[in-house]
Amino acid sequence: MSQTAPSEQRSTFERKYVIALAIAAAVLAVLPNLYGLIAAPPGSSYQGFQWAADDQFVYSAWMRQAMEGRFLFDNRFTTDPQPGLTIHLYFLVLGWVAKLVGIPFALALAKMIFSALFVFLAHRLIQRLTHQTYITKLALALVSLGGGLGFLVWENFGPEIERPGAIGKLLAMAGVPGVPNDVWQPEAFVFPSMLTNGLFMVSLCLIIASFLCFLDARHSWKPVLPGAIFMGLLMNIHSYDVVLVALVLVAFLGMQLIKGQMEGIWVARAFVIASGIIPPALWLVHVLRSDAVFQQRAATPTYSPNFKILFLGYLLMMLVSAFLLAKPEIRQDHRKLAGIGVAALVFAGMFFLSPAGATEGYFLSAGLWAAVFLCLCAACMLMASDVTAINLVIAWAIVGIAAPYLPALFERKLTMGLSIPWAILAAFGIGAVALHKDRSRRNLITVLTILVLGGTSLRWFFREIELIKLNVSNTTVHSVYLTRDERAILDYLDRSNAAAKRTVVMALPGIAQKVPEELDQFREPVVTDLNPLLSGFAGVYTFAGHWSETPDYLNRRNLSTELFLASTSEERRREILEIVKPNYLVTPTPDSLPGVADLSSYGKVVAGGNQFQMIELAR
Repeated sequence: MSQTAPSEQRSTFERKYVIALAIAAAVLAVLPNLYGLIAAPPGSSYQGFQWAADDQFVYSAWMRQAMEGRFLFDNRFTTDPQPGLTIHLYFLVLGWVAKLVGIPFALALAKMIFSALFVFLAHRLIQRLTHQTYITKLALALVSLGGGLGFLVWENFGPEIERPGAIGKLLAMAGVPGVPNDVWQPEAFVFPSMLTNGLFMVSLCLIIASFLCFLDARHSWKPVLPGAIFMGLLMNIHSYDVVLVALVLVAFLGMQLIKGQMEGIWVARAFVIASGIIPPALWLVHVLRSDAVFQQRAATPTYSPNFKILFLGYLLMMLVSAFLLAKPEIRQDHRKLAGIGVAALVFAGMFFLSPAGATEGYFLSAGLWAAVFLCLCAACMLMASDVTAINLVIAWAIVGIAAPYLPALFERKLTMGLSIPWAILAAFGIGAVALHKDRSRRNLITVLTILVLGGTSLRWFFREIELIKLNVSNTTVHSVYLTRDERAILDYLDRSNAAAKRTVVMALPGIAQKVPEELDQFREPVVTDLNPLLSGFAGVYTFAGHWSETPDYLNRRNLSTELFLASTSEERRREILEIVKPNYLVTPTPDSLPGVADLSSYGKVVAGGNQFQMIELAR
């Protein structure tokens, strides 16, 4: 009888674990969707998402245009003239899929596929770091589930601390102005990304795939073309991530130079890989120059949160990774200890110098950020290892903490996947103390680590279920389910081929319903905001559709609200209609909502029911 070598047994066992984890990730990513379908109230239909519904409608609008056969997309959330030059390959392909299965199913399918693919890619990266199955398995688990302190001071809606328990009061005493970012910033953590957005997951897959190609390019030209393609796709699909990759590679380059491992041919291949961003970057520049609406959209500031909020999102993984100091080769290496000390001092300085309250604007000036970045690059260089993949992970973890404070309009976007390197380092930290324990103690340490670091992910999952039960998105003004009336309106717009006719629709902006006795709780909106929904699912143009996509959104939202109020004079209402020139109005039915005007005399009621009606305006 033949016997299998121990290394082959380990490889087989590890492969089965990776496959099982990938399947689990795919299933967990869509379990809330399945619950939403099963729990749908009679007569309603599940729209497919409950987190950041307004952003999801933007993605739906691009998919809707792809379903219409368009390759170049425009912005359906404004009535301003525009050339329509946007290319987004991810939503183009998803739109083709949606033409067969519908938008909600296509979005869910993408979450499943890219959540599973992410596990395989993360495993490939972790394999470069260690040959120990225990650390590999733990690292994969923590990468998939790792979070911060957010589960201890949880809020269902918004980043503010509304219910300050003991932990919340301690944070307030430390000058922390809100909950840690693992509560509300899904793109910065893997499991929340799996639950909420396939776009985030495909971006994380491309980031890791690009890093793997950069590593492999040291020995061969073979990964150069795939790497260039991955970088080009990343530039097109989620362009901010290219900045993060570049910052990490700068620190990584310094580490390799210090170790004498940066060959000229490797640098040349790396530049060829990076050149993959050039075609989509040039097109982006063209769009910025040619499309005034896109210019205003790109100029929407997305400031990073107070540094204390971000830091606490990763603190647990940082503390666990500190167990690496138990390894003699680190504890006795004064150079590595100095690097750790420099990074710790920079992080501490950023923590204590960040303002005590919530702020709008940039935390660091360009000069100060450059100084912080250079100090962290120096820290990485002091911590450099002979293993290139370890250097990459260290650079990603250390530089990644400062990246979101690069003073640029999109700075908050630079947290993408920051939990990944810290989760890997945390697994190595646990390995440093657990591998020498007997199996029972090691298993206990492992389970406790996953439970504590995965606490936030668990709460994300159950919040998704709770939002479905409450029939409200975390935006507070968008429902999870479509009513019969809303479905009838969408069906009418589809039948009339409204999207192809450049139809403009105005709907009453959403009105949230706060629960009086619960500080952070909302119910189904009094009025759900149908503007982004109509742009997303019907492909029509709306006047005030989205806080970022619509230029001068707040003023347009106020103008839209004014149109529907009973207190607005007929003269003023006619003036607003002349400004917008809508084809249809979507309004609550007469007497269904106090303070809202009966506008049925302005045209013909063509769709709706007891809750909403759509009026085709007389011309």
